[in-house]
Amino acid sequence: MKKVTLFIAFLAQVSLAGAQIFIEGAKLEPSNTGQYMEVDPLYREDGRCAFQVDYGQSNPKEDFVTDSGGKRFDFRSLVDGLNFFYEEGWEVAQITVLERGRRFLLKRRY
Repeated sequence: MKKVTLFIAFLAQVSLAGAQIFIEGAKLEPSNTGQYMEVDPLYREDGRCAFQVDYGQSNPKEDFVTDSGGKRFDFRSLVDGLNFFYEEGWEVAQITVLERGRRFLLKRRY
């Protein structure tokens, strides 16, 4: 019985400790964003990428996905980043192909 209780407590912690999206250290929530946001992946030479995010804020060209302390977060790949956004409730609604790459319009799933 003790093992079952510990296992349930562990599962509760894991489900509550999910990743969250921070932009320049500010947590994105339904109260401070709309239904759409645009993400622009910027690639490094090693294949990793960071995402510039425009969710309607005043200066979107300087805002990146960060950790809670404001340190820029690099994803292992484009797909890693898009999976992260999907897990946080966003899905790709449109892809725009530009000379320098692709830009993704994301829509809130719920």
